[in-house]
Amino acid sequence: MKKLFTIVVGGLLMWSCGNSEKQQPKTFENAEEEFAATLTEADTTKVLALATEVLDSIRRGNVEWAVESLCEVDSTGQVMPLAPDARERVARRFKSFPVVDYELDYYTFSVPMLNDLKYRTYFRERLEGETGGPAMAVMFNPVKVDGQWYLCLKEAGQPAKDAANAIEPGTIIE
Repeated sequence: MKKLFTIVVGGLLMWSCGNSEKQQPKTFENAEEEFAATLTEADTTKVLALATEVLDSIRRGNVEWAVESLCEVDSTGQVMPLAPDARERVARRFKSFPVVDYELDYYTFSVPMLNDLKYRTYFRERLEGETGGPAMAVMFNPVKVDGQWYLCLKEAGQPAKDAANAIEPGTIIE
């Protein structure tokens, strides 16, 4: 009887110890690390190539094609072509402030649906040796769904690493 009691108590102790290691909620920092582990140099190359293709198209005056190439994430998390009103707004922006030249500011990958790709676009020719000049920033949100990259525009409400509303790594993202 003593032996049976010891076995039952030992089993209960092992069961309770195993259950005490409840899975901690995933933090944004953990999700970033997991996503980063899946990325390769080819991912970076693909994202930069998508942006280069769009910005070069705008620079050549083919704003409509470039804008039609951009996507957005809808409220259900699906990647969709830009809505007609967004396409018009973006096309107006690039027609009012054409891309004469551009340079990469920075890029950073966070999670599949939220990343930063920031360019500085110049809307007039810069003089020889001139740094700066009339420019605007354009922020893309490269999104990876089922192994495919899509180039979305970063919306004003979305967090970015260099913005005042930067992503707080302590945020829980279960």
